[in-house]
Amino acid sequence: MDKKALVAGIIACVSWGTVFVFGQVAVQSGFHPVVVAFFRFFSASIFLLIYHIIAKGKFFLHLKDILDFLILSATGIFGMNVFIFYSLQLTDSTITSLLMNANGFIIGILGFFLLKEKMSVFEITGFFIGLAGCYLIFTQGDISKISHSNFIGNTFAAIASCCWAFYSVWGKKTKIIEKYGPVLSTFWASAFGSIMLGLTIIFMRLPVTFNLKNIFISVYLGIVPAGIGFTLWFYSISRLKTIIPGILQFLAPLTTAVLAIILLKQTITIATICGGILIVTGLSLTLRKQTSIHAE
Repeated sequence: MDKKALVAGIIACVSWGTVFVFGQVAVQSGFHPVVVAFFRFFSASIFLLIYHIIAKGKFFLHLKDILDFLILSATGIFGMNVFIFYSLQLTDSTITSLLMNANGFIIGILGFFLLKEKMSVFEITGFFIGLAGCYLIFTQGDISKISHSNFIGNTFAAIASCCWAFYSVWGKKTKIIEKYGPVLSTFWASAFGSIMLGLTIIFMRLPVTFNLKNIFISVYLGIVPAGIGFTLWFYSISRLKTIIPGILQFLAPLTTAVLAIILLKQTITIATICGGILIVTGLSLTLRKQTSIHAE
């Protein structure tokens, strides 16, 4: 296993754990979800543009690749972020984070069908253990007792998870990452995604409100979890079997849970804790087997 790629994936996933807490602060203070997403990736695009110029990288975009970038932007930038920030309006940040980052299982399935990557018995076992954890978190142990708003919020988080899974696998299948590199790939995806989000704000006449706190949050979300995190993620997924960085994403909800308790004073339910344990168990089982295979 490529250790640098593994570390890159870990750093990316931990940084993503902060998105759900700071994102919830923004949307619950009146910042529209689509507007948050726009400023996040507009900031990411500017950051990556400056970085690429300083690094003296070459800018190029072949016409035949535009459709692939539009697909990546529509799923991994526009779709994922809109559903995440709408979810954060309706349910706890830890639940959104756990459901969103369960996409490692969806990545594994898409990798099997689209990339023809085989899944070992350990990976399949880890998948079902983690799936059980996701179900427990989604239903909180009794689906009949979930409020309508929480159910909708959880559903939005699950849809966001599917969007990100497709983004990850499509980026690898089309070999966009190999052709453009992690930084330029992330730049173009963020730039096209920002345009989609900006047009949505204009045509839907969404309210754009500013305050210093929300601007700071948007810039942070754009530079660290998006600009740096997405680049490290592309680097990781281009060098590892797709299910591995996919499962690493369960580090994000652990980060979210800690920050939510400290900063938002949220209470983590027993069902959420048990679901998280099942998810981490699935992660540990898969990674332990992968490390064993590499050592052999």
